[in-house]
Amino acid sequence: MNRAWPVSPGTYVLILQALAPTEVNVGRLGRFTLPAGRYAYVGSAQGPGGLSARLARHARPDKSMHWHIDYVTAVLPLVHVCAVAGGERLAGSERVECVWTRRLLALPTAQAPVAGFGNGDCRAGCPAHLIRLPDDLSLARLEEILLA
Repeated sequence: MNRAWPVSPGTYVLILQALAPTEVNVGRLGRFTLPAGRYAYVGSAQGPGGLSARLARHARPDKSMHWHIDYVTAVLPLVHVCAVAGGERLAGSERVECVWTRRLLALPTAQAPVAGFGNGDCRAGCPAHLIRLPDDLSLARLEEILLA
């Protein structure tokens, strides 16, 4: 996780691990319990400082609660990051984060455990940008799927 990410914009996936069922209270989304397992949060870093600033913020334990994912990173350990520098949209004007979300949700047993989580600016119809991953999915395979 201690990687020097570029200051350019990009798209990323945070992998978080719940070793036991974990209760989270996320502002307007309310209180919910995430079952034990691995979770992927798909986001983009388009602002000042790009990937470097955004990923450093997500990794910090002492931050104000601004985005939905801040409430989860406060209680679940961040175990891996996959990130790609580049524009926000693909050639067909689809946002990379929505394409990645659909790829992850297409995996057997993957699911969006909290409707509306992290997709407030999504126009592609993603049910959420937080995905419960299949238990047997390796990190290497995850990166292959995202970067295909």
